[in-house]
Amino acid sequence: MSKVRRLRGWNLRPDGDLTQLDTEAVVTLDADLGGEITTAVATGARLPRVMKGSVLAFESQESLRHPMGPTATAGIMQRHPVRRWELEAAAPGGWFSSPQNVSVQLDVRHMDPWLKNPEVMPGRFVKAESIPAIPKDEGASPHSRNAFPSVTIRFQDPDFREGPSTENWDKLAEWVDQQYQPRFRPSRPLDTRGMETGEALKAISRWMAKELTYKQVYLSPDRGWFPDPGPEVVRHRYGDCKDLTCCLLSEAKGLDLEVHPVLALIGHGFIEDSEVPNPNLFDHVISAIKLEKSLGFPAEMDTPQGRFLLVDPTSRLTPLGRLPAYLQDQRVMICTSRGAAWVRIPASAVEVPSARVLLEGEVDASRTCRAKLRFLETGDRFGLRSAMLKEGARGILQRLTTVLELVPAAILEIERTGDPLDLSQPFVVTAKVTQPGALRSLPNGETLVTWGLPAVPQIIQKVGVARMLPVQTRLQGRLEFQATYLLPWVVEPLLPELTLDSPFRTLNWTAKAQREGSSSKLTLRCTHELRPALFDDKAREKGLAEWKQDRAQVLRLHRDGVTLLHTK
Repeated sequence: MSKVRRLRGWNLRPDGDLTQLDTEAVVTLDADLGGEITTAVATGARLPRVMKGSVLAFESQESLRHPMGPTATAGIMQRHPVRRWELEAAAPGGWFSSPQNVSVQLDVRHMDPWLKNPEVMPGRFVKAESIPAIPKDEGASPHSRNAFPSVTIRFQDPDFREGPSTENWDKLAEWVDQQYQPRFRPSRPLDTRGMETGEALKAISRWMAKELTYKQVYLSPDRGWFPDPGPEVVRHRYGDCKDLTCCLLSEAKGLDLEVHPVLALIGHGFIEDSEVPNPNLFDHVISAIKLEKSLGFPAEMDTPQGRFLLVDPTSRLTPLGRLPAYLQDQRVMICTSRGAAWVRIPASAVEVPSARVLLEGEVDASRTCRAKLRFLETGDRFGLRSAMLKEGARGILQRLTTVLELVPAAILEIERTGDPLDLSQPFVVTAKVTQPGALRSLPNGETLVTWGLPAVPQIIQKVGVARMLPVQTRLQGRLEFQATYLLPWVVEPLLPELTLDSPFRTLNWTAKAQREGSSSKLTLRCTHELRPALFDDKAREKGLAEWKQDRAQVLRLHRDGVTLLHTK
């Protein structure tokens, strides 16, 4: 719970006029987010008459009560240059007029190269001047928390008993485990008697994927951090990551297994090795199941506390034994009564989304193409599984229209779909497409539609603007594409072969045309795999150059790979 007690602001306009704000009357706004039901509200106020060239300043006084204790992080850089930025941890007459036994710790990260000679008084304040604006239009860059300066403030109060200690990671992990363990109560929604441990866990995971849905319902301040007990999740048939983890671990505990929550960060960059204990650092919870002996799953992790099987029950489309690709290389913290067990998720533990696309098409003299397509999707490579789960055949139609970039005049029909929750085999979708203008006439040939080709990378840097951020990508995915087209003309491909092996992808392309009288049979094949890459501060210019070369080759594929020359 947080409330703005007072908000002050100053707007010094270019004409010398000063407009001030000093109010306790703040606007209350509905803070509900997509997919989240919450009682939270947001408050704010408007500083009038702001214009280009105005010098702005703000000061706020707030009262805070956080379920995870007195710890907060503040970013320093903004979208606009900042002349002066100050944080004073315990100002006399402010929140703590007499801190006495309270220890205050300020941890500043990523000061270089953004802050010039900042003033840092340990436990007291941080001050900086002439702070540049956050760079604009720099794509393929790290998350802001891993690139820009921030301050974490922690109050260590020996009398504080309502939340976790941030003295060290072990104490934090022990406290989190203590909050979860009483909620691990099995309800046994299915009979697993007589099953081996691995099979029982698979059965529980399959049941959860079919019966439970992801939904955030936060009707009290602490629900963002503490789960509902396992039986409540089974009764509701929904929950967020904490709830689904609690449900899975409740049932695993019913198998006489030792279980623990795992804190992770998935939507806001990486947890760095040198970060200080902070309960607000994490945005995701997954499951750890202690194993006395290996079950042969790739997501088993060895730690000083033993071997744990890690499971992310929110990822309904990832089979038990593997983790979703967004967890690769992330540092996660297993929270036990014996302290923190940190592990970094290796590539071998995740399931990389992949797909095969098989196409048989025929183009007539009017350049209309009629094609049969077969998609075989592992994981959620094209989003077909999730579309099927959310909206059925209508969702599949919408996704394939986007994937194939179909024109409005195209007709798409879904012939057959598989079971999106059967993770033992690829999800199969078969479809028929009729599209006028599938070929575009050139003076000496034709240009074919680009169905099945990998997307062209974005431009990540404006021409003539120096790169300021590292170049980083986390995209993963494999694609195998094979197509045959019958064409009413004799043609030959302009680009018979292309091989690309860059830091961001591998790609192999072949195009062959076989003459059949006055027509041709065109065969296209493409294998493509995206992979994560990082060029740090010292190598960012090299990363930018590599990106440009990579993009130029993919553009060449889109331009020349589908260009067909008429021959006699």
